Amino acid sequence: MDPDSLTVTVLVPENAVSPVVVFDDNAALKATIVERGAARHLTDEWDVAGLYILVDRFDSEGGWGVYVGKAPSGVRDRVKSHLRNKDTWYRALLVRRDTTHGFNSAQIGWLEGRLYDLLKASDGARLSNKVRPGDETLAPYDRQALEMVLVSIQRLMRLLGHDPASGDDTDTGVGTASSRHYGVKLAQLVNAGLVETGDVLVSTNGAWPARAKITSDARIAMDDELYETPSGAACAVKNGPVNGWDFWARQTPAGSVPLSTLRAELLEQLAPPEQEDTSLA
Repeated sequence: MDPDSLTVTVLVPENAVSPVVVFDDNAALKATIVERGAARHLTDEWDVAGLYILVDRFDSEGGWGVYVGKAPSGVRDRVKSHLRNKDTWYRALLVRRDTTHGFNSAQIGWLEGRLYDLLKASDGARLSNKVRPGDETLAPYDRQALEMVLVSIQRLMRLLGHDPASGDDTDTGVGTASSRHYGVKLAQLVNAGLVETGDVLVSTNGAWPARAKITSDARIAMDDELYETPSGAACAVKNGPVNGWDFWARQTPAGSVPLSTLRAELLEQLAPPEQEDTSLA
């Protein structure tokens, strides 16, 4: 088995009313995939702190709307409330800790912000959150431990049918802010001050730990080798294909920030300003 695979237990019900339940023992998570029409049948085991992701159906161009939220007082009531105030979602992913104490408020607040970053950098997702959520009071050591939770949620999104992966170095196209992030190079992040020479990069994948550095010519140095792209360096770690923009994160005193998140910030800077409509009615 590929050591980079996620091993989970999936319980599939015999009817459409009951949700699909997923147990991830590696990240100590319990998740459920529930259809909109069955959300009112969630049981009281979801009256605990957790996260939820609401997804819309795919449009004609392959895009999909998404909303990420936290529920410090209980996931069930928050999701049921969105049956009334959000009318476009058709499926939801609910995530909670499968432990005695569960998530605390700071943990789910920080995870909500990181999920926002992940989805914002995605090729097809269109976030309906109006502002970036988050809780930056979480200690750095706690953030590092929760990165494994993010890896698990990303893969559960793929199981849900909505892959949040972003484009990698092999993509081609213009480097402007759009639903696709093609043409961005590491040197552009350096020039924009989003990463700096000497910055340490760390793997976001617990199965493939690694460290590297940004060189003065915007390459990646690792184990006495130089790599032109994030994916090139990541492939050397895994010895197989991998999206380096998601694999590598810039290490900071406040925690690690994936390169895909920094790329999304750059694309926002490159986006042309919206022009005011001066046409006469």
